[in-house]
Amino acid sequence: MRRYLGISVSALVMAIGGQAHAEEADAPTVDQLVVTASRTGSTVQELPVSVSVVPAEALRSQLDVSANIMRALEFTVPGLAPQQGGRVNCPKVRGRLTAVQINGVPVTEDIRQSTCDQVYQLSPFAIERVEVLRGGTALYGAGAPGGIINFVTRRAAGDALEIDAVAQTSFNTSGPDDTFTTNLFAGAGQSFSGWDYYVGAGFTDGGGARTPDGPYVPAREYEAVHLNGSLGLQVGGGELRATGALYNEEKGREYATDGDQAVGQRVAIVLPIAQHPQADQNLLRSWSLALGYTHPDILGHELAISGFAQDQLYRQRDNFFSVAFGDDFFASNSDNERLGFRSTLVKRASLPGADVVFSYGFDYTRNRYYRPQINAATGQLTGYIAPETILRTKAIFGQAEVDVGRLRLVGGVRQEWYAGEVGTKGYDPAVPRAARPGDFRDADLALFNVGAIYDLNDAVQLYGGFSQGAEISQLGRAARGIQNPGLISPEPATSDQYEIGVRGQHAGLRFEAAAFYSESDKASLLQADPSCAGQTLCPLIPLRAPQRFKGFEAALDYALSDTTDLRGVVTWQRGQIRDTQLGYVDYSSDTVAPFRVTLGGETRPLERLSLGLQATYYGAADYFSPGELALGRIETDDVLLFDASARYAVGPGDIYVGVANLFDRSYVNVASQASGDYAYYRAEGRRVTVGYRARF
Repeated sequence: MRRYLGISVSALVMAIGGQAHAEEADAPTVDQLVVTASRTGSTVQELPVSVSVVPAEALRSQLDVSANIMRALEFTVPGLAPQQGGRVNCPKVRGRLTAVQINGVPVTEDIRQSTCDQVYQLSPFAIERVEVLRGGTALYGAGAPGGIINFVTRRAAGDALEIDAVAQTSFNTSGPDDTFTTNLFAGAGQSFSGWDYYVGAGFTDGGGARTPDGPYVPAREYEAVHLNGSLGLQVGGGELRATGALYNEEKGREYATDGDQAVGQRVAIVLPIAQHPQADQNLLRSWSLALGYTHPDILGHELAISGFAQDQLYRQRDNFFSVAFGDDFFASNSDNERLGFRSTLVKRASLPGADVVFSYGFDYTRNRYYRPQINAATGQLTGYIAPETILRTKAIFGQAEVDVGRLRLVGGVRQEWYAGEVGTKGYDPAVPRAARPGDFRDADLALFNVGAIYDLNDAVQLYGGFSQGAEISQLGRAARGIQNPGLISPEPATSDQYEIGVRGQHAGLRFEAAAFYSESDKASLLQADPSCAGQTLCPLIPLRAPQRFKGFEAALDYALSDTTDLRGVVTWQRGQIRDTQLGYVDYSSDTVAPFRVTLGGETRPLERLSLGLQATYYGAADYFSPGELALGRIETDDVLLFDASARYAVGPGDIYVGVANLFDRSYVNVASQASGDYAYYRAEGRRVTVGYRARF
């Protein structure tokens, strides 16, 4: 009989803002607890959806080569869209935008997508594991149409004092000057009778990047401080846990394209550009905090409740330089904040011939976004990128799981209610694009999911089902300049997803494979504002259009011997959007992944020595019709890249060397090719990373 959903109190902690702790950092197994895909903590084999768990050991192998966490996930998790590189990526899974969480706290900008850098606001060396729910989910409501990426930070591993330390630096071999990026991390934790703690601190001094032949890659130098912590207390027969993360970044010199590039004709020239006159005001600061309580038995239920808060402040002082227009200085202040409450109750029952688990609860979230454009020299308000926009969401949900022999059936529904307004902060009707304060129209939405898991035998499962996701419709952009807020509806755009899959584990082999199809009638997208023709930077406004995606994903880990491990990840996707004149036209590889396969392995020829090699192949995207090419769809070339690493045990830790783009190949990233002229530049050349990682 399977282990029931919600039976583990330690797993419930994570679902409401704390974190479940993996006792071992080995490769993921099908009986590993996963919290993101169920809210209440389940093993992988209890879930009728595709979910990936990237544990600390798998992350370490990738971080030895590059500290870019999204690069690490692209090579370990199937279904992700190609990453452009650098630190500004809006992660997409199965073609759709993905919600980002830190210890269960949502940190994504839902009201108005902007910086898309939430995934980088945590030291990668503070991460215990990453849980990736692939595909839309009804469990968390609007904001996760492509799934969820949840970063789980470290907590105490035992009753002995544990100290973690990492020091590494990296540079481009084609010209190390201005390319050094150094990361430091230190953490400590310990468990006692009745309580435990873990605290960590990191520092990053980020440099630029160069192509194989020496010129720069678009990047920005920066210095950042990362803090994370976890504190757990046994109270009243249950557990009270607080988790938190803080990030502070100061931005430095920027390397940008000159604006004269053209896909297939001229690759961008990248150069250091003049800094904004008030560049010293540049700042990115974010924090998240969750406090949760779980109890194994209150009135016959397992209980999990939590409150969480998140805030991101970004003082942007940029230069949108191009050779045609020269320096174009721009300044805005943005603030994205969120307060929320989650609750989950779980009740188990035994019926004749079946075991049943019911879970239900209530959620509340208040999300606020405000982004004025300012004169940085005087602090005077000059316009609104987004007026103060507030969205309040209330939701109830219920889900049931029934075990009948080898078959498990799962079904649930979530009902959400939305209310919001354009706020009064900074309101000045004389300022361009001012929006009149007032209430939105109320809206509501029901999301459904149903699925099944069947055990073919003790090692292999089939699973499949239907689930719905939803995305917020760019309210911050819709609100800009509006004089009647009652015309705005916060109704999210819903998407329907169908998937089937197989997974299993036997001896040293773990594998999974899944196929999916999703569609939406009015997905929330962006288009250039037609009123800004001729301006150097066109604001983006909402666009509703039908979409559909399909794809295939697979992953495997295989312990070939006691000293050799192999792994592989395969992704293939296609996506289309409906054009009013041409019908459905295909997406390029900045949104969906062309055929992509990553194969890697690690061997230990000596007791203290480990050697790793990894290859990633991106197939060409050459399936567009002449009409689609005329619309701007872009065919992309195939790319084959290699990485290598070596690790040697010294004292309580390892000295390691990693090499990304081992053969220093000159190429344009497939996502950058497909993004059009704006992003058509050569990718980074060979980067060498050296470091020492220890646990005392």
